[in-house]
Amino acid sequence: MDNQASVVVENVSKSFEQGGDIFHVLKNVHFKAYPSELIMIVGPSGSGKTTLLSTIAGTLRADSGNIHLFDFPLHEKAQREITAFRRSTIGFIFQQFHLIPTLTCGENAAIPLLLNGWPRNKALEEAAKSLEEVGLSSKFTSLPKNLSGGQQQRVAIARALIHKPKLIICDEPTSALDADSGTKIMELICSHVTALGRVVIVVTHDSRIFKYANRIVKMDDGKITNSEGTHAT
Repeated sequence: MDNQASVVVENVSKSFEQGGDIFHVLKNVHFKAYPSELIMIVGPSGSGKTTLLSTIAGTLRADSGNIHLFDFPLHEKAQREITAFRRSTIGFIFQQFHLIPTLTCGENAAIPLLLNGWPRNKALEEAAKSLEEVGLSSKFTSLPKNLSGGQQQRVAIARALIHKPKLIICDEPTSALDADSGTKIMELICSHVTALGRVVIVVTHDSRIFKYANRIVKMDDGKITNSEGTHAT
């Protein structure tokens, strides 16, 4: 295992069965990510990008191969251990925000801390700080429906960063936003994440944000076909 890499994926494969047919979605994939690196995984629909992201996050178990996250051997652990590790180590940012509509922005931002056992009052205090960091301190008591798409995504970023995760997983974080909002979101992610030595892995079709990547990894037909930028292979 590479001692410098934060994320190490070795010879990972994943298949799905549908209608009696077997679909090989990941085919012996090798991938590494390093501290302070923002990597974008790109490629056509069905190339395996989101499946690779899910196996790295531990929400989907690979059929074969090894995955180490910060020296934690994901492939060797039981699901309960993976879940506990994910809650403390990984932050998620999605295309559709996944905010709970009946909770205020402050309550949404506090969710990771509550899941990790923080007292509610302490979690909300920290949520106020996290929202302030993304420029939304005035929206603490607002419901998501009263925010613009860009503001909702900033709440999602506050939620993703509140527990100070080492790894940020982003699945199409700007595709639902206009160009100006998408630019602001990427600048926010870059300033609050990579400068702190965290790893950011982004799956995207949005070519407008490619310029923010330290490295662009291309996938096709379940394999990584090219890697351009820092640590390119």
